[in-house]
Amino acid sequence: MYRIRFVIVILQSLLSKPKGLLDDFELNFWAIPLIDTDFSRLFTQTYALYMGLARWNFLFNSEFKNVAIKKAWVPVTTAETMSYRRSVKAFNRVRLVTRLVHWNDERFYLEHLFYVKDAVYAHTYVQGLVRGPQGHLKPGEVFKALGVTMASPPLPAAMQGWVDLISDKQGDTHKD
Repeated sequence: MYRIRFVIVILQSLLSKPKGLLDDFELNFWAIPLIDTDFSRLFTQTYALYMGLARWNFLFNSEFKNVAIKKAWVPVTTAETMSYRRSVKAFNRVRLVTRLVHWNDERFYLEHLFYVKDAVYAHTYVQGLVRGPQGHLKPGEVFKALGVTMASPPLPAAMQGWVDLISDKQGDTHKD
C-alpha cells in the first residue's frame, strides 16, 4: 500500500503548482483497517510512513521541486520526536499538515500535525536534510542551488530543548 500511496503523492506533487517553502502542505489519508491499523488503532509505523510521504510531498510540491528533480534530491530524516494525543482509529480520515518551521547551518526542521476532523491527534518535530548523488546538503547549499536568499523563521520555543538535546548527541555525525 505504501508504494501505491508513494506513486500517487509523487504524481500529485509533480502535477501541482509549487507552493512557497513556508506554506502548509496537506495530505489526506484514510486509516485502512488491517493495513494501517490493527483492528482499531493506527500502527505506530503508519504514522512514520505517512510522515515520509509528507516529506516527499514537501520536497516535490514546493519551490524545491524543479531543482530537486534535476539534482535527484531526496529528503532524509536525522531525528524526530512525536507526541500522541489521541488514537487514530480505523476508517478515520486523517489530514496531515507539514510545514518547514526553521533551519540553521546544519539542518532543516519540519513540523507534522495529524488531524482527525479539526482535532490534533498527534504532533511531530523532524530534523532533516537533503541528500543528492554527491552526498548530504546543508540548508545553505540547498538555498544556493535554488538561487534563493531567505532568512529562517525563529526556532519555535517549544522546539528549543529538543534541538539542543539532539545537537549535543549528534554533532554532525550523520553520514548515510
